[in-house]
Amino acid sequence: MLEQEKAAMESTHTFQKKKILLNVLGGHRFETSLQTLTSVPDTYFESLFSGRFELTLDAEGTYSIDRDGVHFRHILNFLRDSGSFELSSDMTKGQRKELAVEMKFYGLLDRIMPHHAQERVGQALLRRACLAGTEHELRAAVAQTRALVFEIGSTTPFLAGRFQDLRFFITDRVVNDSPVWEDVSGELSMEYDLDSNSWNCTDSDMVSEINHNGYYIWSHDIMVEAVIVAPTDVASDMWLSVAAATLVPQFESAERLPHVDDEGNEAELARIPDMRITTVYWLDKGDPTMAAALQQLAALA
Repeated sequence: MLEQEKAAMESTHTFQKKKILLNVLGGHRFETSLQTLTSVPDTYFESLFSGRFELTLDAEGTYSIDRDGVHFRHILNFLRDSGSFELSSDMTKGQRKELAVEMKFYGLLDRIMPHHAQERVGQALLRRACLAGTEHELRAAVAQTRALVFEIGSTTPFLAGRFQDLRFFITDRVVNDSPVWEDVSGELSMEYDLDSNSWNCTDSDMVSEINHNGYYIWSHDIMVEAVIVAPTDVASDMWLSVAAATLVPQFESAERLPHVDDEGNEAELARIPDMRITTVYWLDKGDPTMAAALQQLAALA
């Protein structure tokens, strides 16, 4: 019995290590191992070599894949070294777009370009601002696309667990002419409130026309002169939280600010003493749409 198990393990190891020849559309030929091709779970290759499909080899023992062979080397390089792989910074916008299509087919888009969706939203914002051509819209789009992904949390213990170290991603949803950011779980949103000129963290499934009692964390509404165009522009000492978003001892001992909303409802707020808001991912001037917006904005100055 033991010898049979050892033989089976050796056979599996040999199969994983064996050479695989691939012919990707257009005569692009690659040599790799099955271990490399199946190293990342839930991908095209893991499914292909799962044993559920009958595979056909040509006379040379090569597997043919009817996909674009030009960009396949990036796919293979990622599979060989997924932990440290980075796309070349000199890739053109067109090349990245073509590669994104291929990565999606192989089930690798979210792994190789984890912020691809946010980039698309940011680029769309910048293009619309360039078409509008006003200084306000250009400044807003530039600020918002410099905060495609950001994190918030209290530097010292203050916010309750659900609200500590939240990571927000920009979405294509718009409220009050500003994009909405959603957290990783999709349960919380960061939205702009036009009446109070503030950014508010609320439940994602709530309608936007809610009173302040529906908010958990928001930026102080004393911002009447400066236009805050992205949550990351708010100063760290301008954030407030309600009891539900705050650790009980910290809420009881914090600086409290009584508040009455537009409907006359009273609520007590606590000033978050050390709010940390950190940008994780953004579009820089190397992005063509950002460069165009900055150039147009400079011309208006």
